[in-house]
Amino acid sequence: MKQFLLILFLAVAVTPLWAQSSGDIRGGGQTGITSPVPGDQPFNQLEVKIFPNPVQDKRFTVETGSHFIREIKLTNIAGIVVFQKKFQMQVQKHQVVLDNIPNGIYLLKITSDGNLSKTSKLLVRNQ
Repeated sequence: MKQFLLILFLAVAVTPLWAQSSGDIRGGGQTGITSPVPGDQPFNQLEVKIFPNPVQDKRFTVETGSHFIREIKLTNIAGIVVFQKKFQMQVQKHQVVLDNIPNGIYLLKITSDGNLSKTSKLLVRNQ
């Protein structure tokens, strides 16, 4: 179990670094993901701001650009959902209060109205 958690942690921590340093999949020298077939559209990405990270004082804010937040889900490193909130109204900014959430590393998944999602690493360091 410890080996699985270590591998999961390393995969989450190293993937953003690898994506930044690896270039275009065709070797064109550009960074980021590009379309391998001419005429294909690039993947839509959900732009999300999460602040502050690391979380302090049991609060952090999630803000999207042009999309509305449909769901916020916080999962601990063992894969257990420790916080989940679904929105019925159109919301682009929300402050999350984490009561009774221990310090640690979590995965934060934001899903938008256009079925776009983004998963980010969130460090909780409450005083």
